[in-house]
Amino acid sequence: MSELKGKVIVISGGAGGIGSAIARRFGAAGARVVVASRGADRLESFAASLRDDGMEALAVPTDVTDAQAVERLVAETVSVFGGLDVLINNAGGAMFIKRPEDLLPDEWSAAIALNLSSVFLMSQAAGRVMIDNGGGRIINISSVAGMRMSPAFVHYGAAKAAVINLTKGLASCWGEHHINVNCIAPGLTATEGVAAWLPPKEDKDGNPVPPLNYPPDPEHVADLALFLASDASVRISGELFPIRALYELA
Repeated sequence: MSELKGKVIVISGGAGGIGSAIARRFGAAGARVVVASRGADRLESFAASLRDDGMEALAVPTDVTDAQAVERLVAETVSVFGGLDVLINNAGGAMFIKRPEDLLPDEWSAAIALNLSSVFLMSQAAGRVMIDNGGGRIINISSVAGMRMSPAFVHYGAAKAAVINLTKGLASCWGEHHINVNCIAPGLTATEGVAAWLPPKEDKDGNPVPPLNYPPDPEHVADLALFLASDASVRISGELFPIRALYELA
């Protein structure tokens, strides 16, 4: 997508499974990529690998639950690359498995901070830049957990459901500024971290499972994000795009 060449992309959780796939997709399209997460060593190592492959990449270690840290991330992005065109709010995680009656107040607050408050803080800081610059794209990574109940992940599902609603609210507020805001809701995704949870790629008779019956790869999420950042999606805003295996539709 040639229109993304030279665009500035900020990705939170940028060194993780989905985040790194998104970063590589955008970098390969010629975008200038800023990756952010708390793990400084891993983040810089990943950014260096992007640069080794001929991509423009900047690592900015950031706690995206901290408003001041988020402001510094956006300021450094603008200072180094001259703007901010696309924000991808990918940071998040279930953090722990616990039933609601056993959740401690601090655990609830931490889950909301990482999975919801960070999305607002990042969007607010980036949105101000985009408003001044005449437009941009924000892509929030939610989860199918925000669309259906799970007793072991009530904290996570509540936060991810709120991200879906926040997406629609920001799209409504910022449409007049030419800022498109959309949401991708992956189901179980074939990242390294969830390999033990994945169903087999073969049935009991050893036959390959049809591709749509198997969880998507991080690259499938990255492809959808690339589309939502492109000129082809200019009239799409405030929408939710689930991406999951067919068995998850039951």
